[in-house]
Amino acid sequence: MANELILITGASSDIGIALIRHLLAKPEPPTILAHSFSGGQKLQALQAEFPASLKLLQADFTDPASVTAMADDILANHGVPSGLVHLPALRLTYDRFTKFKWDRFSSDLAVQVQSAVILLQKFLPKMVKLPGGRVIFVLSSVVHGVPPKFMSPYTTLKYTQLGLMRALAAEYAATPVRINAISPSMVDTQFLQDIPEVATQMAASSNPLGRNAKPEDLLGAIDLLLSPAAEYIQGITIPIAAGIVN
Repeated sequence: MANELILITGASSDIGIALIRHLLAKPEPPTILAHSFSGGQKLQALQAEFPASLKLLQADFTDPASVTAMADDILANHGVPSGLVHLPALRLTYDRFTKFKWDRFSSDLAVQVQSAVILLQKFLPKMVKLPGGRVIFVLSSVVHGVPPKFMSPYTTLKYTQLGLMRALAAEYAATPVRINAISPSMVDTQFLQDIPEVATQMAASSNPLGRNAKPEDLLGAIDLLLSPAAEYIQGITIPIAAGIVN
């Protein structure tokens, strides 16, 4: 991955931190652009550890002007990313559909979907000129089979991302860019802080492995989709769920 430029959005998440550390531990690490809303101690500590390979970016993904400004800054000061791993999302909540909060849904739609549209409209026309661009959406196992109850906003957003991923994969299939996704089951991270603990315990007990996923469980699939080995893989989502979906 030497000389590659990888943009990770939502990089202050537990998955983002694990991915950054994993990529930078490689013998020939890429340069990583790590986006977050407001930085964060974990990202700053990583930058102190890897000052030459990790660049921190800040943008408010609920504000399209902020996303556009970040994209323009990347192109002007860093170049065209060869890879984009799209992670951002508001924290998960459980609510009946009758309590659907449109304002919050709209904010999460901007964070998860609108930001991806803005960034990819900027980057994809330039990524097609690279030897092998890679785009990875981080979805959820809710897009496989029957989704859980009380998660209608989250499920709707993940299906929206899935639709965008597949549409772009079809449109760019004849180019060197490969656009795919992973869809993990529940991952034990700070993303779950706003849901009842019993919900995470039930998810763990129903999993064949008897536990929820860890951020590190996602890294192998992301590695594959970022690599040249994914040359013939396009428009798919890899379930990382220990067998509960397929």
